[in-house]
Amino acid sequence: MKKIIISPKEKGKYKAFPTVVKSNGEIIIAYREGFVDTSKPHGKNGCVKILKSKDLKMWQSFETPFCDNELDAILSGPFDNEFVLVTRSYEYKKRNESYVSRFKTDSLPKKRIKVEFENVTLSAFFGHMFEFNGELTATAYGIANNSPTPLILSSNNHGESFAVKSIVTPNGFNHELNETSIEKSGDKFLVVMRSREPSYDLYYSLSSDLVVWDKPKKIGLLGHAPVVKKLQNGRFALVFRDLNGDLPGVGLALSSKGTDWEYTNLCYYTGNLYNGGYADFVELEPNRLFVVYYAADEDNEPWIEAQIVEL
Repeated sequence: MKKIIISPKEKGKYKAFPTVVKSNGEIIIAYREGFVDTSKPHGKNGCVKILKSKDLKMWQSFETPFCDNELDAILSGPFDNEFVLVTRSYEYKKRNESYVSRFKTDSLPKKRIKVEFENVTLSAFFGHMFEFNGELTATAYGIANNSPTPLILSSNNHGESFAVKSIVTPNGFNHELNETSIEKSGDKFLVVMRSREPSYDLYYSLSSDLVVWDKPKKIGLLGHAPVVKKLQNGRFALVFRDLNGDLPGVGLALSSKGTDWEYTNLCYYTGNLYNGGYADFVELEPNRLFVVYYAADEDNEPWIEAQIVEL
């Protein structure tokens, strides 16, 4: 599996958290680029950038107006002829604000809307949105009923506003879960979730209506930032920050039903645990994946790279 450098290592730069979509033969990546500052989580002065390519060799770079120390750059779609981008302005222990932007597939994002709820403290969105029964469905995590939990959000106006549709973890569930990804699984919905430190276990849960969820169960893999998608062959693919080896890296797992997984490691990196490993992917064609992630060496100046994975 050959590595492709998407945005190379640069002195003093901190490049991270890429997401990817495919539209009309074009691959589009959104990621966060800031500057190294060891006193701040993931550096400082983060801005959201967008890359586009038709051949995975030449990448055209675009700036966005979102430069308020952004951490997230979660791109979803296309939905008809629009993308939805989630960004997050962040100052350590001071502010944490999530925003949603809609823009045409042939343009760039220009404005965004802040997302807030009355009785739920939103920590962050995570994972791609999808359409179901005329609504946009999104995954996030935050504090509800005085407990950290994954959240299912919905929008009936194409992402102009969101409501909390459900809380995934039931009362009395002792493990704190956060980063969550969702996919349709036959007549049910599958979510895959990360647990907070010191546990690195990945969990899954199923629901038939996006409201009532089964008690989460361990997948049997250790990791962060799970992203699950259904492939054209009907199987599920899961990428994540891989914590099953001596070094952190990027893992890939495959499953027929979303409950039992076949695991392989795609790469390791030698930098700090939190300076790499968040991954995303699109299926270029049946059984051929384009997996993008960020990685770091001992200098801890992360860059964006990818692999083409033949299943």
